[in-house]
Amino acid sequence: MLYEIICDEFKQKRVEFHAGLNTVLGDNFGSNSIGKSTFLMIIDFVFGGKDYVMLSSDVQKNIGNHLIKYCFIFNGVKYFFSRSTDDFENVNNCDEKYRVKMVTSRDSYCAFLKNMYKISLENISFRDIVGRYSRVYGKENLDEKHPLHRVHNEKAGDPTNALLKLFDLYRFIEELDKLLKRKESELDTYKKAQRYQYVSSIGKRKYIQNIKELELLFNGKEQLAKDLDENLLDLDSIKTDELLKLKNEISIAKRHRSRLYSQLRMISLNIDENMNLKSEKFDDLQIFFPNVSIKRISEIEQFHKEIGLVLKSELKQKKSELERLISIAQSHIDNLEESVKAVSQSSNLSKVVLMKYSNIQKQIETLENENKSFEKLGSLTEAKIDAKQRRDNMKLEQLQNLQTLINAKMLEINDLIYSETKKPPTIIFNNNQYIFFTADDTGTGTSYKSMIVYDLSILELTQLPILIHDSIVLKQISDIAIEKIFLIYNSVDKQIFISFDKISAYTLQSQEILKATKVLELSVGNELFGRSWNDKKLS
Repeated sequence: MLYEIICDEFKQKRVEFHAGLNTVLGDNFGSNSIGKSTFLMIIDFVFGGKDYVMLSSDVQKNIGNHLIKYCFIFNGVKYFFSRSTDDFENVNNCDEKYRVKMVTSRDSYCAFLKNMYKISLENISFRDIVGRYSRVYGKENLDEKHPLHRVHNEKAGDPTNALLKLFDLYRFIEELDKLLKRKESELDTYKKAQRYQYVSSIGKRKYIQNIKELELLFNGKEQLAKDLDENLLDLDSIKTDELLKLKNEISIAKRHRSRLYSQLRMISLNIDENMNLKSEKFDDLQIFFPNVSIKRISEIEQFHKEIGLVLKSELKQKKSELERLISIAQSHIDNLEESVKAVSQSSNLSKVVLMKYSNIQKQIETLENENKSFEKLGSLTEAKIDAKQRRDNMKLEQLQNLQTLINAKMLEINDLIYSETKKPPTIIFNNNQYIFFTADDTGTGTSYKSMIVYDLSILELTQLPILIHDSIVLKQISDIAIEKIFLIYNSVDKQIFISFDKISAYTLQSQEILKATKVLELSVGNELFGRSWNDKKLS
């Protein structure tokens, strides 16, 4: 457990903690900017977070770089550390006097905490566990309608995946998730091969057309063989027919090559063209327009130069691709012209027939390859869809099991708070999405109470080691309900850190719990850092 935090910049240099509930108290006036939320951010910082540095810009500006020293106790042994706001990606391992012995990375430090808290979950980091349940003003996880979210724009699926991992249920999905990623990669790779023309790419209409053409070609091949057997072949007509087909193919191929050459010439001109204006041009311009801003024109010309560098890089890539396509087209033309020569010079019937037969076979192979590519793409697409369906079905099954478990625990805790008189919060999962609500009650106080009930359920059901609840989460809740929540907080063995103020407005039992669990008390004149920097006279 967390045992102490020490900072030379604090007014109260050392804060000691205990098992169970630890309360940071504000004054009875509800004074702001005294450091309650800041101190909870520092506790999150001690547990490996970095929001204290990233989000508390006012502290960093007014206090500057400072060192947080702290100690954990695990199995009766004290472990001493320090962490600087200037080098927050590293953590110092210290001796009992906080002298640095060794520096370790934040990731390694979090792995240490995960091990010492005996968290045996393999698929989730320590920060992804505690960070979601460290609810402090300034962080993005205070949305009472979406308590699973770590940040408001978190990627779809990540909140539910994190919850599954926290309950050690993601292992049932992990292999299917890996399979889906493989299938997605295979499909993406094949599509790229088609895009770069290493593999044929056709649509469904061309696929159906190819089937019809293949039928005609197979019939033509069979008829050719039959006519050859029956000596019905006319050499001159065969040669003429073959030559016409070949020359037509050459004409089409050359037109294609010409189009590629035209594109290549345009791109080469764009790459080589130098449109930069020289300073002498600006002098000539001023003769006719004496009030023109040469500086502004120079800035625009500099912008054009920078854009030109980006475009040139893209044009060079396109040029290389066109040169490759021209080479392929030229090779195809050369082969066709060789075939024309062979047919023209041949006087042997069998050779001409063989050439015709060969050409038909080549057309068959081309069309078959196109259709195989279409079928392969369809097969890969279907395999990806099937893998996703299997993964989603397994995930939904595990989430529905989780839904039953969490809802039952939230009902139990809610009944403790309201003596079985109020409806509990409910969570409903649908793969990557979830809804969290309390039936027939959308009030602000109920919504925040529901989020606390959810957090307490997760704390009890999982290996989550701590909870951090800022006063903003607690203040909207009714007096009677908050008293019961404090009683539940105080009965938990795991450490819970909260901030609260204006305690004289609450029940005597609430006051007793808060005073008994107090670790730090702040007020105007007794701020965390000994001063407040939001007063006009200090600015």
